[in-house]
Amino acid sequence: MKLLALIIAYLISHVIPKPQRFRNFSWYKSWMAWFDSKVGIKNKEITILVTIAIPVIIFCMAINELVYSQVGSLIVAVLVLSYCIGPESLEEDVESNEMHAKLGIPKNAGIPLLIKRLTQVSLHRWFGIIFWYMVLGIAGALIYRLSERHNAMTQDGHENKLITAKLMQILNYPVAWMMVISMAIASDFERIYKKCKPSMNFDNMKNLDDTFLYEAADFAVEICEVEEGDEKSIEQVTLNVLIRMLMVWLVFVSILVIFAN
Repeated sequence: MKLLALIIAYLISHVIPKPQRFRNFSWYKSWMAWFDSKVGIKNKEITILVTIAIPVIIFCMAINELVYSQVGSLIVAVLVLSYCIGPESLEEDVESNEMHAKLGIPKNAGIPLLIKRLTQVSLHRWFGIIFWYMVLGIAGALIYRLSERHNAMTQDGHENKLITAKLMQILNYPVAWMMVISMAIASDFERIYKKCKPSMNFDNMKNLDDTFLYEAADFAVEICEVEEGDEKSIEQVTLNVLIRMLMVWLVFVSILVIFAN
């Protein structure tokens, strides 16, 4: 069921032009502002967690009351995933003439920064949603997307920014390791494993340091993928690697489904 929902949602995201039109989170921004101003919780960490949890709990409770069949559950999962993936199409951003503006990349950015940003965006738009959906179902997909939106909608310098950034670190860290594993499978396993091996330690886990992901992505694209005379741009090569990683994830999920049954 989960694999089918993921495939259908991914296809929908590619069939619908400019899918961001249907992924409006302005309601959540209004909810954030209202809850923060009206509810008197002094502890900011609890305030942020409750702000995210209430919409997720209400939605999941409503679905449990209204949906009784597997077909209905599949439709709900597809709708939630289609809403949470994104909110914009990474492929459309890369192919557009406004890629740097859309992804927040300076026009004179070096190749490592460009690869890092594309990898980071794919984590937020694809891999984080898929991972937490597989772990916690539609609640996981909603928790991840609302946490990411909360962080994105909190201005730099605001007292809540450090808290939302830390929350995203917690949610992203296991996803980053899964991305590196799929990157190694999709590219050059031995060399990427050697590149990331120094990060496999307790200090890295304690600090939730995911810089190994971006270093591995830069290494995979520039060293393992780009060949002399290749006419593809760095953006296209990076996107190809990320899409191959996504395919590895879907294959892995299908294997889990087969063995689970």
